[in-house]
Amino acid sequence: MTDRERDIRDIASLTGKEVVRLNFIRDSDHYYFRKHNRQGMRSHIFEVLALRDLLKETEGEIIDGIRRYPRAVPRYMLRILRARFTSLEQIMSEIKKYTLVLKFLGPELIAISSEFIVDYTGTGKNEIVLCGFQEYIHGAILDPWGLSAKDPLDTFFQSRFPGGKVDKKRIVTSLESIAAFVRRMRKMITESGYVTDLAGNGNLIITATGAVKLVDINNIVKVSRDDTIPLDDKGYPSCDKSIEVLFILEEKILKSRNLLTDPLYSHFLSAGRRKRAGSLERQFFENLPEWG
Repeated sequence: MTDRERDIRDIASLTGKEVVRLNFIRDSDHYYFRKHNRQGMRSHIFEVLALRDLLKETEGEIIDGIRRYPRAVPRYMLRILRARFTSLEQIMSEIKKYTLVLKFLGPELIAISSEFIVDYTGTGKNEIVLCGFQEYIHGAILDPWGLSAKDPLDTFFQSRFPGGKVDKKRIVTSLESIAAFVRRMRKMITESGYVTDLAGNGNLIITATGAVKLVDINNIVKVSRDDTIPLDDKGYPSCDKSIEVLFILEEKILKSRNLLTDPLYSHFLSAGRRKRAGSLERQFFENLPEWG
């Protein structure tokens, strides 16, 4: 298969050199594209680095008489979606979903993204592909299933942002941010009938100041109100697992009580439904292809 026949939506991994050769990339010689470690099933994801920052990372700079090698901080994140769209209407529908999430969560709880449509010619014919330039969020991954201890945020900050005693101000900021996130996401579920994928590894980030940010906006799914367990386009029960994440955040971090009497959680987290969702999740991981 020639390079021209390789469809970027199918191949497991792209390199930075391959990205700059794409017909819709206009390389200004000022930026470098570095593959991000969370590139996966739905998108190719690249850090967009300023070349002068990359030069400091590789060659170092003298600070106070000592040569240091600061890691280059991305100016943006470039997302190239793998999804195939057969019409402009389909793409606009996808963009509207992101706009919906932004409307409910607000810019303080989501990594802002500028979505754009490109004319991709890499397969020898013109096709439409959706991309995005997304705000880079520096912080640590919040793994809901990894929360432990009586005060999980204390443990989280001590392990992810080492440096002595717990900063109580940062804890308060984080509690307020997570409470706002849960409240607004629940409002979105109720009023729009959609939920974003919260269960994926690295979808939620907590910054050094304590703010929570949703950084994965590629999977926005319908909420099922009946007994069926919907699967997303990759076969994952993301609706049920995302609502489980909300439950964990409320129970373990916000210390909310009597949650299983709440209509949302009593429906999605009943013993029988959780067992079925868990089975579907295991099937998903058993059949999961390896992506770069």
